[in-house]
Amino acid sequence: MKPLVTIVTPSFQQGAYLEDAIASVLAQDYPRIEYAVVDGGSTDGSADVIQRHADRLAWWVSQPDGGQAAALNTAFARAQGEILGWLAADDTLLPGAVSRVVDALERSDALLAYGDAMFVDREGREMFRLRARDPDVDAMQRACENFVVQPGSLFRRRAYELAGPFDEDAYYFFDFEFVLRVAQHGALLRLPDLLATYRVHDASKSIGAPVEKARDYVRIAPRLPAAGARTARRHAAEYFYEGLELREARRLAFEARAPLLALKTLLPRPLVRRLRAHRRRASLVPSAPS
Repeated sequence: MKPLVTIVTPSFQQGAYLEDAIASVLAQDYPRIEYAVVDGGSTDGSADVIQRHADRLAWWVSQPDGGQAAALNTAFARAQGEILGWLAADDTLLPGAVSRVVDALERSDALLAYGDAMFVDREGREMFRLRARDPDVDAMQRACENFVVQPGSLFRRRAYELAGPFDEDAYYFFDFEFVLRVAQHGALLRLPDLLATYRVHDASKSIGAPVEKARDYVRIAPRLPAAGARTARRHAAEYFYEGLELREARRLAFEARAPLLALKTLLPRPLVRRLRAHRRRASLVPSAPS
């Protein structure tokens, strides 16, 4: 018998995209999926979206929680699956994704398997393919970058038992830190397959909330080797700059030995706002990765 797979969708105020996420999981051809939706008490109609599919969900809840990491920890504590994973409410799984990842895990001794995702805009139009990179823990730490593309990835329950729970103080990097801990206990497996879509929009973590993202870079910096810590502080400075926290941006730019970035933080605030708006517009224009 195929192993039971538990997939959790954490969501908050993502009603515009939640229907697509749920439908993509329910349309998977894998025969044994326990699917749960954990909503943080949204007020945008998300509960109505979930309710429409309630008869095909293992369970769901809509109530305030402690954020994405906390919601996932609560859900995985309740999960029955031998293999676990999560899908953000603004992403989707592509057809056959779960079957391909489970098959790969069953053919290997890896603790976690992952593949590529397609960046799409808020309307779901394709932008470019986000290609996963081969697992290299040292390189990930130096770059302060997760080579594991999260949408579509799955991991064994044993991985979560060894490397979990997720850090509930984290905003952006809880999955990155989890991957690093998993790699201490077993192999990570990269697949060449396109498994999911990754939606980019104003409220997504990849685009929005620059100050929260900056604070998470600051939080993770002391946990990385020297080169990675400098990279984390430089990125933190950039995001504080984007969030108009110029004093903090300047301090971290100096700590990261990035004098040009520190100089940029001396620009007048109105000019910074215009530059930030231009950068945000540019980030939403479909383009190929460099």
